[in-house]
Amino acid sequence: MLKIADSSQLISMTRFPRPGCWFRFTPTDWNFIRDTLALTERGKEGFKAMMDDPDAVPIILDNDKLFDAAVISRKAAMLSPELFFFLVVRHSLKEFGIKEMAVADYMAVVCADFGCSPTKGPEDINHSIDSLYSVDYLEAIENASRHHKFFLHVQCANQFLVLTCLYPDFLHRRAARRGAPDVDYYEQVVVSHLDAARKHVLADEFAMEETFEKVAQCFPPARRALNHTVREYLSLGQ
Repeated sequence: MLKIADSSQLISMTRFPRPGCWFRFTPTDWNFIRDTLALTERGKEGFKAMMDDPDAVPIILDNDKLFDAAVISRKAAMLSPELFFFLVVRHSLKEFGIKEMAVADYMAVVCADFGCSPTKGPEDINHSIDSLYSVDYLEAIENASRHHKFFLHVQCANQFLVLTCLYPDFLHRRAARRGAPDVDYYEQVVVSHLDAARKHVLADEFAMEETFEKVAQCFPPARRALNHTVREYLSLGQ
């Protein structure tokens, strides 16, 4: 088990997720999107005009050609984590009939903020990850202030969202080796902590109440969708 000195240790592990991961795309990301979708000079000029319309951006990012170029054609190394994970998550969820853009956006932001990359496994992300269990959060939440409880619920949900979605085989092996809980258990940890965060007064203050609810409702099939994509297309060091 982790030895937790105080709840701020866990809170500081990632940033608080903010919707709209495309606001963090790099110039290289936008060039990749433009060059993939606009094949003529006239098309590139039109693309630039569309970028001035914020309502058009989610529609543009929904084009399956971007997933094919990034993942199938192996161009992911040039992309930011935000764009890479958005394309992967959005494609995966649509394949399983989950069409809520807010769900894909939130999950992509969480994966990007966790610090993963297409070539790294969980041991590369955090040296202590192999000894991380949900009980660590429960202990910290019990002793935290009301304010900190919210961030710990969010952090716990996000930590295990990433592990269950991107690294299920890691959790399977740990369960077999140590008798630790397996993926299905941590799936419910994600849902329960998102639900707890949704009910906290700060969820309304951060305008995240609806997003937490949508992600919690969609998470079991969303997790299976990401597991399928990881096994079919990605190499994440498992």
